[in-house]
Amino acid sequence: MREYAANFHQHTAHSDGSGTHEEVIEAGRQAGLDVMVFTDHNVYVPDVEGWYDDVLVLMGIEINDRSQEPEHSHYLCLGVDRDLNEYAAEPQRLIDAVNDIGGVGFIAHPFERAAPRFGEDEIPWKHWEVSGYTGLEIWNYMSEFKSCLSSKPKALQAALSPDSFITAPFPETLAYWDTLLKAGQKVFAIGGSDAHANTYSMGPISRTLFPYKDLFGAVRTHLLLDDPLSTDLKTAKQQVLDTLRRGHYFVAYDHIGDTSGFRFTAANPDGQIIFSDASPQDQIMPGDEITPGELNMVELSVTVPQRAEIRLLKDGEVIATTRGQSLTFLASEPGVYRVECYKVFKTKWRGWIYSNPLWINA
Repeated sequence: MREYAANFHQHTAHSDGSGTHEEVIEAGRQAGLDVMVFTDHNVYVPDVEGWYDDVLVLMGIEINDRSQEPEHSHYLCLGVDRDLNEYAAEPQRLIDAVNDIGGVGFIAHPFERAAPRFGEDEIPWKHWEVSGYTGLEIWNYMSEFKSCLSSKPKALQAALSPDSFITAPFPETLAYWDTLLKAGQKVFAIGGSDAHANTYSMGPISRTLFPYKDLFGAVRTHLLLDDPLSTDLKTAKQQVLDTLRRGHYFVAYDHIGDTSGFRFTAANPDGQIIFSDASPQDQIMPGDEITPGELNMVELSVTVPQRAEIRLLKDGEVIATTRGQSLTFLASEPGVYRVECYKVFKTKWRGWIYSNPLWINA
């Protein structure tokens, strides 16, 4: 299994960010990213994709309807090869266009909280009747930061020490994700930095908030591939897109502890027979399905690289919890299973790892 740290939400001076592509790529390299996808607002920039030393850089777009006020319902179009603004006012057509091209799409910051003292509106997703999207951005670093701006003193504290405030994905986002999963939708999760690296002023204090390098080491997505990324750009791009479609990845807050090596698997215990031709694997990872054998039992295993509180959820409800570096659970009921891990950082419990779901069939 090959693991790659990725960032799928970042902006440059081509929209509302501050850096050039070269500057942002160098920041990503310094932060240890392996895969980066640019998602400037409503702007597709050609001729950027490629290998930059050991960093794979791909192009995408963050599309939203600019005629709306505020400009809600942002969609991350990853792996596309052209401008898609003609579909900005019609989310379902946009989703279909991304899929037709061969890309994948994620609903960006699906739930948001406004910061009226600073003129920041909430910009959530408002078109839940759509279908065909790959998943949700369950944790957007900058959306969470915005939710901390309830007063000027608190905003100043959050700007100077953001890691004291960043905690976890919004509960409403996780709850809605579970609602979609329980309803039978295969919806996967990514985490995003939403990096801009803009400079802000408050009185005499002026500061670049969240430099690219800092954000790229915080909330990100770890891809799990069967084979190493190819040195051929076209092949490597397809590997990343196929992995995103399959759900073989997890969301991580690496700033509070390196999550490399986290694994969540399901296996039929030794001696069982797999009856379903659709699920012949003896062991699967998140994104996949498994059918129990003759014992009607599946062994779920979680391992983490550092001590943490590990929570196993079934259909959105916690069914097992432990503190340590591993959890094993024998599941006998069909359902949607996923994992959340938490760590104490600066005296406060923080979200650390959020797996994608796996399915145990009846």
